[in-house]
Amino acid sequence: MEPNPRNCGERCRFDAFCKTVLKHEAIDYIREMKRRASRETFLERLPQAAMDKLWSADDYPSDSYVFSYCGYNLPIRS
Repeated sequence: MEPNPRNCGERCRFDAFCKTVLKHEAIDYIREMKRRASRETFLERLPQAAMDKLWSADDYPSDSYVFSYCGYNLPIRS
């Protein structure tokens, strides 16, 4: 089976198009990673005041005992 020269030209153009698309996708990816790196910071580099804002405590009813005294409910932990 002989290769068709017209078909080879179409394949070469499609190949060049695919390579161009992949090249520009790689450029966009690298640009996005640089943008993210400029906005993100490591937790170790945050000041202590900012670190103090990053925690939260979960309160579960099963973690404490509730005692009633003089009409008041007193939750006791530990």
